[in-house]
Amino acid sequence: MSARLVLGAAGTLLVVVVVFIGATVAAVSTAIPGSSTGISGEATTDIPAPMLDLYRRAASTCPGLDWSVLAAVGKVETDHGRSPLPGVASGENPAGAGGPMQFLAPTFAAVIAEFPPPPGGSTPPSRYDPHDAIYTAAAYLCDSGARAGPDEPGNIEKALWAYNHSDAYVADVLDQAHRYATTPPTAPAVGGQAATVPDPSGTGGLITPTLANLYAELDRAGALTGGVSCWDEHPQNPTSDHPLGKACDVFVSPSDPGEVTRGWQLAHWLTSNAARLGVTYVIWQGRIWSAEAPAWAVYESEIYGCPDPAEVTGCHYDHLHISTR
Repeated sequence: MSARLVLGAAGTLLVVVVVFIGATVAAVSTAIPGSSTGISGEATTDIPAPMLDLYRRAASTCPGLDWSVLAAVGKVETDHGRSPLPGVASGENPAGAGGPMQFLAPTFAAVIAEFPPPPGGSTPPSRYDPHDAIYTAAAYLCDSGARAGPDEPGNIEKALWAYNHSDAYVADVLDQAHRYATTPPTAPAVGGQAATVPDPSGTGGLITPTLANLYAELDRAGALTGGVSCWDEHPQNPTSDHPLGKACDVFVSPSDPGEVTRGWQLAHWLTSNAARLGVTYVIWQGRIWSAEAPAWAVYESEIYGCPDPAEVTGCHYDHLHISTR
């Protein structure tokens, strides 16, 4: 690792708020840790199981960081801590880096001061402890550009270049990440678009099999604990997908920063898994993402007067709207 600039231009590391408040985010992170990509045969064979679990869980703390990228860094740096070279299990290499993720001592100290690794590692945190090193690497990459936000996607290349100032290094990591990851399997065919399934949210209406499949996955992950409603006559908006049984609203408290973070965590997971789950668009916090134009944009609605943060419900500040095909 050659990321020697411990402090940003403003003199401090940017603070990435990654707060997992409530059971929903914890459950989503556990059930679908790290990303939308699956695990290839090469990853299963090459990465020690405890390390693979750490990569996936650490990556889940950063929306936009795929577990395969984090794992690829570990592979390129030290072969997941198996390299016999100096500075892996102990000591330092000639550049002063140490541990499985090859941190310089001052860089590691600065990152853990801003982003302490969760319990499970050494006390105090050690760059030689795989748990501490991998979570710290995830935090460093997130702060260096990997984090995806509502206004722009994460920039993995920028983050990797910050980790090691080498275009060849970035290319090597991305190539390895591609070989570790697999495209998620397509969900089993769930039938046509007719609303034939009783709405599990309890409205008394019917929803499509596609939406029922999505609902079941969210429910298994514990992502619906804040409340959910799917079928609705929706007379105020005749073009809505709710009366067609193709949409659900997942409720989030807009006054709670942790809940808002939870909402964005869920929103990014939905967009990352849109093709697999049949998601056509998501509206959240005055923003809209659609499969046809896969980038977050300002949500505009003449019916509700959006954009308008004061219109909490109509402009979707208190719930995520999820439409499916």
